[in-house]
Amino acid sequence: MPARSARLALAATACAALALGAATPALAATSSTDVGLFGVQDPTYDGVYRQSLAMVGLLATGHTPDANAISWLLAQQCSDGGFAAYRADTSKPCDPKREDENATAAAIQALAALHKPTDTALAALKKFQLPDGGFYDSAAFGAPASDANSTGLALSALAALGVDPSTVTNSGKTADDYLRSIQLACAATGGGAFDFQTEKTLAANDYATVQALLGQLGKSLTVAPATPAATVPTCTDPTDATSSALAAVSYVATRLMNAKGAIPSSLGSGTDWTTTANAVLDLAAAGQGADAFNAGLAALQANAKSYAATGAGASATLLLVAHATGVDPTNFGGLDLIAALTNSERAAAPSSTPSATPTPVATPTATLPMTGARDVAATAGVGAALILLGGAVLFVSRRFGKGATS
Repeated sequence: MPARSARLALAATACAALALGAATPALAATSSTDVGLFGVQDPTYDGVYRQSLAMVGLLATGHTPDANAISWLLAQQCSDGGFAAYRADTSKPCDPKREDENATAAAIQALAALHKPTDTALAALKKFQLPDGGFYDSAAFGAPASDANSTGLALSALAALGVDPSTVTNSGKTADDYLRSIQLACAATGGGAFDFQTEKTLAANDYATVQALLGQLGKSLTVAPATPAATVPTCTDPTDATSSALAAVSYVATRLMNAKGAIPSSLGSGTDWTTTANAVLDLAAAGQGADAFNAGLAALQANAKSYAATGAGASATLLLVAHATGVDPTNFGGLDLIAALTNSERAAAPSSTPSATPTPVATPTATLPMTGARDVAATAGVGAALILLGGAVLFVSRRFGKGATS
């Protein structure tokens, strides 16, 4: 299998796992290694990302995570400042090839919100930038290649730290240079959208677009509450970061309206609520597209309980949406998002005989976020099969990132 196809197949597998979930019980018992981790789902692909989203969301809404949750995240950091997706044994040194840009970019935002040191994490993040200016997710997925999601997350991390993205370069190229290289011309079908990665014929990728756009707008995950204006920018072929972001906003607003507030999944049937939630965050950050914004917010509220039931990552994503839209996080579509997250935090196993009740095993949901470019469609079935054979699978909102929130 060619390197790119292999990487995308692995990414599809990871993303499909992230799109599977289970209901979250209160204070699930766990080993001492994962005390403080939010969610019962297997953290293999998303532990740090999930934890970071949850902590950023809680802090944004005025709720400080407890000491166990903070300690869990800090213990996951590698000696060079970076983060892997998850380290089951934090006493062992990190494998540099397993360090993960998405986890590192999300963790930087959590560290910044906690007022913890970020210098080494920022230095580690910069190592993921390639000569085309883009950022890649992890060497675990094959030869490094930049992608829209990882690049957008890097830009959001830089925004959280107040770092000018034009000063972060490789071979003279910036993240904006890379994103514009994979952005569809306005005259094309899906004009203004981003592809997941470079390919011969670019194709609009919804999750790549919504995750890249937040960073291209110069915004972190903590989007300030705003009521967007009704205007929707006209797509104009981009010449810089600002015009690139406006072109993408035009695509996202139109896409959300055409989907009646619920962007459909690109892998399988149903709605991709993670992409929908990120689209609403984008429009709040851009301050435009009120009709699409309201349609997306209404759809998320109407389906909050079923989406949040897929895992802590979903609850964290909705918490970020609640903050950005000014909706009460304790009553988002009738759901208390604060309670949903805090009740999912893993506690130490009791000293008495363990309960015979098995740990909940994730079950498939109808939503599978798009993982990559069109090349991935042929490998998605392989990924899903591997996950189902694996038995215990997880959720988070992340990305594919590979999108991947994800």
